[in-house]
Amino acid sequence: MKSFPFFVFFLLSVKLFSQSDLNYKKTEEFILKFKKDSAVHYLNKIENESDRIFLKEIILGDDLSYENYYKFIAKLTRRENIDYIDVADYINKEIKEPENYNILNKDYFNIKWTLITHLRDKTFLDLASSEQAKLESYVAKFTKKNKNFLWANTKLQTHPIVMYLIENKNKEGKALALKCLHTARELKDVELEITFLYYSLAFLVTEQKLDEYIKTCEEILNLDKQLPEKSPFYYSTITDLINACIFKGGYDKKVLQLMDELYNSDSKIYSYALYAQLLYTSRNNSKLQEKIFTKFKVKNVLELVQKFEKLGENLNLNDYYDLINKSALTLAAFKYYEEALDYKQKAIEVTRKIYSQDLSESIANYKTEQAIKIKEQEINLEKEKTNLYFIIALLCFVLFLIAFLVMRKLTRQSSELSQKNILIKKSLEEKELLIKEMHHRVKNNFQIITSLLDLQTDEIEDKHVLEILEKGRNRIKSMSLIHQKLFQSKSDFIKFNDFIDLLVKELSFLYKFNENIKTTTQVKEVYFDIDTAIPLALIINEILTNSFKYAFKNTKENKLFISLQKVDKENYKLIIKDNGVGVIEDFNIREVKSTGLKLVERLVRQLHGSLQLINESGLKFEIYFKDTATRKEIS
Repeated sequence: MKSFPFFVFFLLSVKLFSQSDLNYKKTEEFILKFKKDSAVHYLNKIENESDRIFLKEIILGDDLSYENYYKFIAKLTRRENIDYIDVADYINKEIKEPENYNILNKDYFNIKWTLITHLRDKTFLDLASSEQAKLESYVAKFTKKNKNFLWANTKLQTHPIVMYLIENKNKEGKALALKCLHTARELKDVELEITFLYYSLAFLVTEQKLDEYIKTCEEILNLDKQLPEKSPFYYSTITDLINACIFKGGYDKKVLQLMDELYNSDSKIYSYALYAQLLYTSRNNSKLQEKIFTKFKVKNVLELVQKFEKLGENLNLNDYYDLINKSALTLAAFKYYEEALDYKQKAIEVTRKIYSQDLSESIANYKTEQAIKIKEQEINLEKEKTNLYFIIALLCFVLFLIAFLVMRKLTRQSSELSQKNILIKKSLEEKELLIKEMHHRVKNNFQIITSLLDLQTDEIEDKHVLEILEKGRNRIKSMSLIHQKLFQSKSDFIKFNDFIDLLVKELSFLYKFNENIKTTTQVKEVYFDIDTAIPLALIINEILTNSFKYAFKNTKENKLFISLQKVDKENYKLIIKDNGVGVIEDFNIREVKSTGLKLVERLVRQLHGSLQLINESGLKFEIYFKDTATRKEIS
C-alpha cells in the first residue's frame, strides 16, 4: 500500500510527458504552416524549458543561425508522420541562401541535402530533383580552392547515385559511389564515409554479395560510434543488417539485440516488418514466437500482423509494401491462407502505386534535367575556349530540339506502354502477377542465351567445342523449362512428372530417337520448388543426355526407365536406367573427366543426397536426395 502514491505519481508523469511531447509536435506543425499565434499557444504548454526556448527562437526567427535551423529540420525529419511538402515550403520561404560566398555554409548545405534525401525517399522525385538543382547552383558559386567545396560537391552525388539505382544503371551508380567513398576517406570525414558506404549497400544487393553486405553494415555501425551523435544512417543500417542476418541465418542472438535497439529508438516503426520476417523464418521456434507475442501483447500471428498494419500506416510506400508483403508470407507460413491472400492483394495494390505513371514521368523529367545540365556545362566550357558563340548557340538549339523530340517520343511510348500494361494486368491473376512475371523474364533470358549459342555453333567447326556448346545449351534448356513450368503454375511449385515427360520428348527430338526408344516412367504427382527443381532438372538432363549419346543404338530396341518417388519422411529416390553397354567394373565417378558426370555428383551433394552407379543390363543411376524444406531443417 505504501507504494501506491509512487505508482500514481509515475502514471501522472507519463501522462504529462506524453502531453508535453504532443504539444511540442503541435508547435512544430504550426511553425511549418507559418501560424505563429497557434504555435505560441502550444509553445506555452511545453514542460521542458530548453525545448520551449529553442522553439521560441525558431518562431521569432530574428538572426537565427543556420546551425539552429539545421537542428530544427533534422529533428523534424526524424518524426514518423511529417508532411515533407510543408517542410520544403518552410525551408524555401524561411531559410534564405547565405550571401557570403567566401565560405561555403555547411549547415545550410545540410538543411537542403536532408530535405532532398527525404523528398526522394517519399517518392517526390520531381521536387527532390528541383531542390538538387538549387543546391548545385549554390555550391557552384564557390571555387575548388574553398575548403568545403570538395566536401559539398562529393555529398551532392548521393542524388545521382540513387537515380542511377532507380534507372537500373548499376554499373554507373557503383562507380560513382566508390569514387565518392575514396574522396571521403581522403578528406578523413567519417560521416561522409558512412554516407557513401551506406549508398554502396544497394549495389552489393544487386551483385548478391551477402557476406560483403553484412561486413559493410558492421563497418558503418563501427564508424558511427566515432561520431558525437548518431548519423542519419545509423538505424537504417541496423534495419539492413537485421534483414541480411535473418536471410543468411545463424545470427539469432545478434538479430534480437539489434531489433530491440531499433524498437526502442525513434525508428521503431521500421521494426514491425522485421518482426514479421523473423516469425516467418523461425516458424518452428515456439519460444521465439511466444516472446514476440508477449512483447506486442497479442495471442497469435493474425492479431500481431493486424496490429503491425495499423502501427505502420505512416510508413512510406516502399516500407509499407515491405511490411504487408512479409505479413502475407508469415500468415501463409502459419496456415492463415485466406488472410495471407488478402495481404498479398494489398501488397500488389501498393506496388501499383509505387510503379505508377507518375514515377515514370518523374524519372523521365530527371533524365531531361540531367541532359540539359550537362549540355549547359558543355556550352559554358566552349564559351571560355572560343568566341564562336553563334556556332555554339546553333548546336545547342539543334541538340535541344533533338532532346525535345526524343522526350516527346519517350512520353508517347510510355503512355502506350502504360495502356498495354493495364490490359495485361486485367487478364492475369493478380495474386501471382509479380512471381509469374519474374519467371517469364528468366525463361525469356534463357531462350535468348540458347539462341545466341545456336548462332555461335554455326561458326564453329571444332567438334569438341561444338559438343561443349551443345551441352551448355541443353542445360540452359532444362532450366528454361523449369521457369516455363513455374510461369504456367498457379503456385510456386512445379509438377515434376510433367516436366520429366517434356524433357524426355525434347531430348528424344534433339538426338533423333522419336520412334525407336521405349520410355517407361513411374513418377507419381510430385511437386518441388525452384531451389530443388533446377538442380534436379540439371541432374536428369545430364543423365538422359549421357544415355541418348552413348547407350542407345538405332540397331536394337532402346529402353529407358525413369522412376521418382518419396521413399521416407526425408528422402526422395530417383532411378534412371538404360539398356546400353554400361560402364567398366572399376568405374569411379570422382576420377572421370566428363564435366557432365562431375556436375551430377556436385548437384547431388547440393541436394544433400547420394549417388550410385550400377551395371544392370545397362547403366543404372540410383540417387537419393532431399527437398528444400528438409534441407533447411537439417541446416
